[in-house]
Amino acid sequence: MRAFAQFDNLVPPEQLHAAQRYFATSVRWQYGWPQGTEDPFSHWNSDFLHAKLDNQENLEDKLRGEPAFAPLARIWDTLQEGPLHGHQLVRCYANAHTYGVEGYLHRDSLRADNYTALVYLNPVWKIDWAGELLFFDDAGDVLHAVLPKPGRVLAFPGDVRHAARAVSRTCPAIRVSLAFKTRIPD
Repeated sequence: MRAFAQFDNLVPPEQLHAAQRYFATSVRWQYGWPQGTEDPFSHWNSDFLHAKLDNQENLEDKLRGEPAFAPLARIWDTLQEGPLHGHQLVRCYANAHTYGVEGYLHRDSLRADNYTALVYLNPVWKIDWAGELLFFDDAGDVLHAVLPKPGRVLAFPGDVRHAARAVSRTCPAIRVSLAFKTRIPD
């Protein structure tokens, strides 16, 4: 898989609702997550596995070992049964953007065997709220744009440059994306 894979009904509703409940009741957001070494700004984040940015060790057991992470582990199972079949989990965290918090152009990895899968967890999203995820080619042109629809899954190569655009001032919600960083083992 070297292309973008987008799914709107991959995660069953009961898994999506369980994850949304978990985020509403248990996730403690921290502000100050940097988006690369050159980004002077940051955004909201919750890092579940506390792995280093360059981790390549399989952390699936760590995800499954924490009972509170069960809603995340069930989504991981669904991803492994589908677009991430054969991948190993190297990081798992969530990002949140509010009005005034915008993303910085970056790559998740320089490795060709690393991928990212995002699951959008906000219960509602209106097109006027913006917050798209944009992907860019080496010339700086937009390759692909993704609206953060509730439950939408996006899987993509980690070495593609991308940025989360700011949500609009009319948006009363946070834009939440659950990230599963993976690698394809040798």
